[in-house]
Amino acid sequence: MATPRSRRGRGQKRSSALTVQRRLWLISRFVRGPATPAELIADARRTFDSSIYPPNALVALRHDFNALRNEFLCTIERQPDGRYALTDFGRLTLLNLPDEELEALAFLTSLFSEGSWPNGLQVRSLLDHVIALLPPERRANLRQQQNMDIELPQSSATVDPQLLSRLRRNLRRHALRFLYRSTFSQEPEAHRVAPVRLLMRDGHTYLEAYCYSSPHQATVGRYIPYRVDRIIPDSLHVERRVLPPELPPRKVWSLRYWLSPQVARNRDVALWFPNSAVTYHPDGSAEIVAQTSDLWQAEQILLRYREHCRVLEPDELVAMIRQTIERMRAVYAE
Repeated sequence: MATPRSRRGRGQKRSSALTVQRRLWLISRFVRGPATPAELIADARRTFDSSIYPPNALVALRHDFNALRNEFLCTIERQPDGRYALTDFGRLTLLNLPDEELEALAFLTSLFSEGSWPNGLQVRSLLDHVIALLPPERRANLRQQQNMDIELPQSSATVDPQLLSRLRRNLRRHALRFLYRSTFSQEPEAHRVAPVRLLMRDGHTYLEAYCYSSPHQATVGRYIPYRVDRIIPDSLHVERRVLPPELPPRKVWSLRYWLSPQVARNRDVALWFPNSAVTYHPDGSAEIVAQTSDLWQAEQILLRYREHCRVLEPDELVAMIRQTIERMRAVYAE
């Protein structure tokens, strides 16, 4: 008679281990977000097998909730829509970060506390999940370390999240057609492009793309940064044809400019462009040689130095800056 008792003991031990495993899995499932009891049971059976919950699964799930509340002091609350959410991890706050990483987390929390960053809501949700896994005392330390003000420009226009997602899925894959609110026209313009990458610059989100066709011949055959918030979402059309593995090469300009001693004498000038090399002169001034594939961006950057910068090459950029200065002079003459 000893053998059957031994088998029952092993079965009970296995059943108890599975129950603990199931309850810990529930915690990880709640990290993904709230869920109804039916969703929790279905997800558990997909993750394990159909036997993870007995036929009276709702009763077992209720026992799981009570065990997590009593044994680990978790807070599980029912929301108005019938879903359950884990609002406090209790004793399961196991992410005890070192001080250096807590500082980094505080920095990211400050950076994404407000503003219209791409995926900003998702990033803040991610940070909230990470913070929720910290022990209470480390959460308090995190609040004390949020003492850095980050002043970065923000766009006054929001980016359509579905548009951004569609652009991201088709980077270097399919050609796109869309209507664009250009600064050169009062009416939306039709563009056909090969999307290359998404980038953040000066508070705006840009789609950098190789332009196949547009109303402006000067932009055709060039890589153009399109402001994503100026693309009309409903006009976006994804072509079926797959893009070639290699797009046409970018045009690259050699760039050379001079910075006055007031800016360069401490020998700590910013290197804005690829392949930058600096030569410092005895009078404290500096000459920088670099490369750029975007003369418009280069003009925006170098004009920040005002009278402390003179562009020497290329001639196209020198002409652009002269035109800008003359237009500014006309504006301020009024």
